[in-house]
Amino acid sequence: MFAIFVGSMTADAGTKEVAVLAPVWASAAETAEIVARSGGSIVAGAGVANVIIARSDNPDFVSTLYSAGAWLVLDAVKLRGCLSV
Repeated sequence: MFAIFVGSMTADAGTKEVAVLAPVWASAAETAEIVARSGGSIVAGAGVANVIIARSDNPDFVSTLYSAGAWLVLDAVKLRGCLSV
């Protein structure tokens, strides 16, 4: 069930607003650096150091985040919709 949830929330190429999950040991500064190296802007924190909501108009943003060290990139709009229910 969890795998289905994560799979349905994973960001597709071209997704503009995402939740970036860095390694669990990453500090907020390290997580922000992943976003910065990827050319994104920070929209909000998520209450834990290794998760940041970020945005970019770059269609390669999701793949760039993975290349910069993100462990998982989720579609923030879908995630908000699901968590508000």
